[in-house]
Order: sequence, then C-alpha cells, then structure tokens
Amino acid sequence: MNHNTLSSSWYQDKEIFALEKKYIFSKSWHLLGSINQVPNKGDYVAKTINDQPIILTRDNNNTLNTFYNVCQHRGCILLEHEGNSKQIKCGYHGWTYELSGDLRTARGFDKELLDFKKYQLKPIKHYIWMDQIFIKFDDDDDNDLKKILKKIEKIIEPLNFSEYKYRKRDTYKIKCNWKVYLDNYLEGFHIPLLHPKLNTVINYKSYKTETFDDFSMQWCFLNPDSSPYKNSEDNNKAYYFTIYPNILFNIAPGRLQTNTIEPIDEQNCNVIFDYYFKDVSEKKIKEDIVFSEEVQNEDIYICEKVQKGLKSNGFNQGIFSEKYEIGVSHFQSYISEKINNG
Repeated sequence: MNHNTLSSSWYQDKEIFALEKKYIFSKSWHLLGSINQVPNKGDYVAKTINDQPIILTRDNNNTLNTFYNVCQHRGCILLEHEGNSKQIKCGYHGWTYELSGDLRTARGFDKELLDFKKYQLKPIKHYIWMDQIFIKFDDDDDNDLKKILKKIEKIIEPLNFSEYKYRKRDTYKIKCNWKVYLDNYLEGFHIPLLHPKLNTVINYKSYKTETFDDFSMQWCFLNPDSSPYKNSEDNNKAYYFTIYPNILFNIAPGRLQTNTIEPIDEQNCNVIFDYYFKDVSEKKIKEDIVFSEEVQNEDIYICEKVQKGLKSNGFNQGIFSEKYEIGVSHFQSYISEKINNG
C-alpha cells in the first residue's frame, strides 16, 4: 500500500478535477437508480450525471429505457424531475417522442421528408443488476462492472436486492471535494470518535477492510441488541462496498442504502442516498432513516472541516495507518493511476 496520501492540490486544483472528469467519470459506470423508481408504464425520472442530462423511462411495452434528455431538433432539455406521461414533449418547438425514444411528431416539418429514425432520442448503454440500473457513456465493451457485481453477489448470498422496496431519496450538497467524502467513507478508523451512536450498533473490534481490483469492501458484525439493527444472529453483519469511483452500497439486515457521489467542482459535491427495505416495520424504517441522517450529518461536518484544512499552507501531504486506512490508500492509488496513465 501507499504510505503517503495524495497531496492537498488533488483536492483543490481545477486542472486535476478536469482530468478526473475526462479520464475517470466519462469512462466509468454510474448508478442511475432502481427500476422501483419507475414502476408503471409512462413513468420517467430525469437526472444529470457527469454533466449529462439523462432520462430513465418505462414505455408502453413495459421496457426500461435510458436516453440523453435532449430534443434532437434544437438541443433543448426535455423533462425535469420525475412523473408519468404518455409521451415526451419538447416545450420549445413541440416535437414529441414516445417513451421508447422514437420520434412521434415533428412540428413544422414534412413527415414524408424527415427521416424520423435519424432523430429519435439518443440511447445510453445500461445494465440492470438486482433491480439497480447502471449506465455508461462510452462504447467500450468492458465487463468490469459485471465481474465486480458477481463478486459482491457471492459475498452477500443469499441476499437479493430485487426483493427490497424503494422508500426515499435524500440529496446532500457538501462543501468538499468528492474524494474527501470517499476517503472518509473508506475507513472505519474514525467511527469511535465521530459516530458514538453508530459505534454502539457495530462491533468495532470486528471491523475489517478488503480490497480488490476496482472495488473495496468493509464489513463488521453488529451488536444484535442494538437498535435499529435487531435481527437474528445468522444475519448479523453490515457490509460497506465501494465500486470505484463513486458507487457505494451500505447493507444491514433488511436494509440497503445506495449512495452516489456526484462531483460538482473541485471543492463541492452532491451525495445521493436511496433507501430500500425488506421485511422491516414502518416504525423501524423511520428510526433507521433518522439514524442514517444523523450519521450522514456527522460525516458532512468532518468532511467540510477537512476541505478547509486542505487549503492551509500548513498541510501538504499526510500518512496512512497500515492497519486502519488500507481502503483509502487503495482508492487513492486507483485515482492517481487513472490520471497518470490517461
């Protein structure tokens, strides 16, 4: 493992941030959400990922589709937020599309002369695993994500997230570089000091980190008598998976949280939390969400303090604990390799 951290410039430099967007995020798989977010025909969700406007739709044939959220007439954004519609209509000049992406009507153009197939919505490659939808912007035919997900699936057997129901989404805007947030996520070293309540829920002495090619795993046993994770002893673990660069799975008995870290600029990011539950009472769901929000607010507090500290002339580069921070070191090696190799 690397013994030294990335220098502070990696968390503040506009040019490094631009290189991350170019060489990492434009080539990586991104977690869009769950098919549970579009359960009915006509449902859609509009979102922006890596500066790209995206639509997820469920069309009249019950097929899931992912497109660039851009009208092919003059480039106007088509949909916002989420909803249900029989068609997609551009509010600029009135072109309409089927939820399958096919051009339906082109106001102001002769239907006999316009090549409608040429002007259908541009698709985005997607992959569905346990009801989670991943998208990729480039056309590279790689199977890295599938290999990673198969490994995770084997580790967490017999869990199947397709059986979990989507509950809600929270979005946090955080005043720190996206890597500051992920560095914090990738180690449990800080838990006893920063998360006193979480520290009573997990068995901290059992906390372990394992690293693989493009992902890492943290796991620990849970204290079975600690709320909100009371469960049988045969299902008494918490898992924290990170698929590089920015996809996180938090797994506890009957619970799944998916987190995505979306860079805004070199000193700000959004973190999106989606909550899923299986066989958990309404009371426990509410308790779990409140508990998770408390932990998240504690992390936000410290990450924003770190970002401020990284600006100081009194700090340039830190050092890793070989026992407790191997996940952070592994991730930072991944980042520097991607940037340096282009």
